[in-house]
Amino acid sequence: MKRFLATMLTVCVILTAAYALGESTAPAADLNQKLDATYTLALNAINKEDYATARKYLHISFAYCDPQTNPVMYADLLLKQACIDVIEEDNDTALLGLDAALTIQPDLADAYLVRTQIYTSQGEFKKAVENLEKYVELTQDSAMYETVAQLYEADGNMEAAQTAYDKFAAGAGAENQEAGFQSALYRMENGKYEEAIEAFGAYAENETFAAGAQYNIGICRMNLGDYAAAVEAFNLCEEKGGTFTGLYYNRGICRLMTEDWTNGAADFAKSVETEPYVADAQYNLGICHMQSEDYEAAIADFTALIGDGEEGSAEADATVNDAVYYFRAVSHAALGHLEEALKDYTTCIDHGYELAQAYYQRAQVYAALGDTEHQTSDLENSLKLAN
Repeated sequence: MKRFLATMLTVCVILTAAYALGESTAPAADLNQKLDATYTLALNAINKEDYATARKYLHISFAYCDPQTNPVMYADLLLKQACIDVIEEDNDTALLGLDAALTIQPDLADAYLVRTQIYTSQGEFKKAVENLEKYVELTQDSAMYETVAQLYEADGNMEAAQTAYDKFAAGAGAENQEAGFQSALYRMENGKYEEAIEAFGAYAENETFAAGAQYNIGICRMNLGDYAAAVEAFNLCEEKGGTFTGLYYNRGICRLMTEDWTNGAADFAKSVETEPYVADAQYNLGICHMQSEDYEAAIADFTALIGDGEEGSAEADATVNDAVYYFRAVSHAALGHLEEALKDYTTCIDHGYELAQAYYQRAQVYAALGDTEHQTSDLENSLKLAN
């Protein structure tokens, strides 16, 4: 929000020529001359960032300025004083000065701009938006709708953020491609996936935005449950040079959902190596290997996640998703590793994970080991929990 204050101080300089003090009687002319002199000295001091001197001359200027006969100048003096208060981090005093300025001159647009800066710094985004929208109304500066959108977003009102950004994009014109792309992003973030897909589609062949557009189309398709179309979009993103974090993981999820285990495993393997979702990607890699009956690879994947937890440490086990033990047990059992399967199913039972199913599966392992006593006990427990 520093741009607000910079704008404000620029306005202060420009306003040196904005006030024609006029002609009057000699005493009045003398008073106007003094006001012009002190006002100019205050502006010069502001431009030099000598705020103590600026305050001194602003204080003198107030003595030469009548709010009744010269309300515009008086309001401007209050505004400049408030700007200095903001620079010196005295926001409460600045707000009092701005209130006074707006009482005298309700259409003083820059006062609303400075208020916006203050309220933004205080995290009062609703007040900040209210003041910035008033500024836009007074100035017709549609470029500021971009900041209005950001404030709404900071306040968690994504719907209003999208509306504001659409106004910014409309004012920016079709040649501002970034504005249209951001507008599409807001639609995606608001869950308007079909609208977002259509908006991103306009960038499908754009040299700058094509890869990002295809990635976001993939995310939208994924959220709509159209996993095959999402994979196509992610493929196009990759073809166009997209290297977005999440590309491999999200495409892997889509392939997992369409039971394309081989390609899903390839994506999750890349995700483990290059993206920050290592644990989740490693887990899903194991699922893909297990579903494609590559049980040795699945066991290796799940064991990589369990790590020290393999030794049965309660502290280590607590950090591992219990589904990892369950599916490693399934993989061990498929390969005839009965003792290992027994141990993992027992961990699941100790942790309370999928108890009915875990008891049933462990009963099958006990049966394979010829332990009918434990098999019977587990089957009975499974039936009790299933009911």
